[in-house]
Amino acid sequence: NGFVHYDPHEANVLLREHPNKKGKPQIVLVDHGLYKTLDGDFQEAYARLWKGIVMADVGGIKSACGQLGVHKMYPLLAAMLTSRPFDEVVERSQTRSLDAAPVNGGGDKAVIRGYAQRYLKEIITMLDIVPRQMLLIFKMNDCLRHVDMALGSPVNNLVVAGRYASKRVYESDQEKHKQTNGGVLGFLRSWLSYIHVLIRINSYEMFSRLSITQ
Repeated sequence: NGFVHYDPHEANVLLREHPNKKGKPQIVLVDHGLYKTLDGDFQEAYARLWKGIVMADVGGIKSACGQLGVHKMYPLLAAMLTSRPFDEVVERSQTRSLDAAPVNGGGDKAVIRGYAQRYLKEIITMLDIVPRQMLLIFKMNDCLRHVDMALGSPVNNLVVAGRYASKRVYESDQEKHKQTNGGVLGFLRSWLSYIHVLIRINSYEMFSRLSITQ
């Protein structure tokens, strides 16, 4: 629904027993000073960007960045969102994998610092170009990345982002087809694209579980 808490560090997220579902946990967000509801156009472009990153679809990434006002510097925007080199996206586009390079704490921090120093001028330019909502997204992503690294990166963020981003894109496409009377082929195309993402994600998760148990 586009409603985002922009300061989700560990002190602002509590876990307690669910008051209405015995034995189930409930997440409680505190410190409500930084909330924002993203507008519909931004939600769609952001979801398409993440879908492109997840599927290593360089054309999709470029198109989504264009919707956000970023054209030539689209690799930099993708790298800033993921804190990973854009080369990894190019590599995954060839291997068809959802695996990013392993997170290794200090090594990753050194890589990120190196890129920040190397592309400082471009990063400053980028921050001037992107919609203001994106600045808060960067802050939120940094908080979540810090929590994730503190917990030893137990999840693949590409998988989580892929599920939600592809669902948002699918719903947006279906709504557009309804409004423009896009026909059965339009509905089918968007549904197949959505299913393609889910199959890739589910296959990845299944093989990951099998490799852990072996």
